[in-house]
Amino acid sequence: MSPPKVSVITPAYNGAPYIAQCIESVQAQTLDDWEMIIVDDASTDETVQVVQPYLADPRIRLLRNERNMGAGYTRNRALDAAQGEWIAVLDADDWYAPQRLERLLAFAQRTEADMVADLQVYVTEWGSVYTVGWATYAKPPRHPRPYTVEECIRAHLSIQPVIRRAFLQQHGIRYVESIRKSQDYAFYIEILLTGARFALLPEPMYYYRVHPHTVTTRYDPIAENRKSFEYLMQLPETTPLQRRLLQRAFRRIVMFSLYPAFARAVKRGQIGQAWRIFRQSPGVLGWLLMSIPAALYRRLFDREKMIDPWRESPQNPN
Repeated sequence: MSPPKVSVITPAYNGAPYIAQCIESVQAQTLDDWEMIIVDDASTDETVQVVQPYLADPRIRLLRNERNMGAGYTRNRALDAAQGEWIAVLDADDWYAPQRLERLLAFAQRTEADMVADLQVYVTEWGSVYTVGWATYAKPPRHPRPYTVEECIRAHLSIQPVIRRAFLQQHGIRYVESIRKSQDYAFYIEILLTGARFALLPEPMYYYRVHPHTVTTRYDPIAENRKSFEYLMQLPETTPLQRRLLQRAFRRIVMFSLYPAFARAVKRGQIGQAWRIFRQSPGVLGWLLMSIPAALYRRLFDREKMIDPWRESPQNPN
């Protein structure tokens, strides 16, 4: 029996409310030459029981960690079990559009890329869509295009890609298990730093569920991102330019993480607290100053409505 075209790897931890939709989205793919490897990270809910009936499909396998090991270990275990030519990442609380694998693999073959991705649709737990994109600081392109690693660092890519498994094996790239949050970012950037060709197909086919129970909310974003960026900066493939871009990207993450507390401290007159945050991330002051015009406009607009509440009313005869 020949290996499948693509291996879908799915780490799962307490995903019982969502994982059925995840699995069924893979079963609904227009490309049927796939395997799905689900690794349960010692869930304390009914995740395993929900998965069991789907194991009647011989393309689906379930592995179980004896104790909770974290997403990095769990994803590596799935990688070790994978046999496909391509690796497709799918978290247990997310799902695919039906044509996703077929479209991305055809795109990868056409562009001769080692890693390809599409746009992510962010969907709240109550069903509303609030953004579609591929990176935190870059808009989706109008047409398919390749990206350099420097462009991806500047944009802070946020993707769930399809990756050529032979490239991972050739370069020995795995998830860093000591990083509990953002280890996927370190994994993808390392692939690019090692020389992978990356191309983006700007079609929204990956659905990312936003909910308050995600595993990553348990970890300190600054501390965990520091681990990711320090790991990437010490890689032998990382050039001085790339190292500077990574340092700048990390400072930006710190600034946005600390800004809400800084703005709160300034508003409440807590000068000591504001000063401590400023010393940790001076960029928060610039961001606060940039936000003042918009805040003044909102306050002025609200004040005008308080003075003349009938101004914009369609019932006002004047």
